[in-house]
Amino acid sequence: MKIILSRKGFDSSAGEYPSPHLVDSGRLISFPIPEDEKVDTGVYYSDLRVNQSHTYLDLMEQLGIKKYSQGTTSVHLDPDINASVIQRKHPEWRGIFGQSSSAQSHLARKNIKVGDLFLFFGWFKDVVSTATGYRYVNGTHKHIIWGYMQVGETEYIDKAGMYDSWKLLHPHYKCRERDMNTAYVATNSLSFNDAIPGYGTFSYDETLVLTQAGQRKRSVWKLPRYFHPSMGTRMSYHEDVFSKSGKPVWQLRDDHCILQSVGRGQEFVIEGNAEVEKWAKELIQRQYP
Repeated sequence: MKIILSRKGFDSSAGEYPSPHLVDSGRLISFPIPEDEKVDTGVYYSDLRVNQSHTYLDLMEQLGIKKYSQGTTSVHLDPDINASVIQRKHPEWRGIFGQSSSAQSHLARKNIKVGDLFLFFGWFKDVVSTATGYRYVNGTHKHIIWGYMQVGETEYIDKAGMYDSWKLLHPHYKCRERDMNTAYVATNSLSFNDAIPGYGTFSYDETLVLTQAGQRKRSVWKLPRYFHPSMGTRMSYHEDVFSKSGKPVWQLRDDHCILQSVGRGQEFVIEGNAEVEKWAKELIQRQYP
C-alpha cells in the first residue's frame, strides 16, 4: 500500500486564505478551490453546507473572504469525500478524487492503484466564535491532514465516455476538458477495517498536524522518525537529505525528524517503509473508536 499526502483546499494562490479549524467543535472545514473562470461546475460556495443553517459562503464572509460573495465563481469540489456537505440524491454515491495534467502524470508514474491510500492535507488557521461571528486567530497557521480516501477504482475520463450517473456531478466528470483526466473512486469500506468507510473527513487531533509546533513556517513539518530517508522511506519530491544548495531537507532527531516540505507539488507519494503505512492506518482508526 502506498500512502499519498495530497495537498488540497485553499492555498496562497488558489483561494488565498487558510481553511478554518473551528476550535470550539474541532471541525476541519477545507475550503475547496474556485474552479477555473472558464468552467462552470454548477456548484457554488453557497451550495455547500457547514450545517443546516449556514453555508460555506456564510462562514467565508464572516472570516472576511468577500471575493466570492457575488456567487459567479463555481467550486472545484475535489476531493469530494464529505457526504453531508451537499445534498446527495443517489444511494450509490461514494467519495471521488480527480486529477489531471502533470499532477496525474506523477501519480501514473508512481503506479497509484486500487488499495493505495490518500491522506489530504491543507493550510489551516484556528477560528473562534465571537459575538459577531467567526474570526481567525493570529499566529496559528499550520498544515493539517483533514481527510482520507482509499482507492477502490481508477477510471480514465474520456470526453465522450458514458459513466455511472452518480459520478457525473464531480467536476472531473462534469467538465472533461482536462489533460489526462482521471478519477480515483473510493472503496465502500477500508480494506484493513471494514467497519470504517473508505473515505471521510477528520475532526481535529494533534496527531493530524504536520507543521512543527512553534514553527512560523507551516512548510516545516515534524514527522515520526521512520519518515527519514535513512530508514528506507521514499517520499516523492523529498528524496534528498540536502537540497542542491546544501540546505537540509531532512533532519533526523532522537525520536522524530524535521522536513522542509516543498512549496509546490500536489501529491507526495510515500513508499518503502511499513511503519508509514501503519501510521496512516492509525490516524484513520483513531477517528473511529
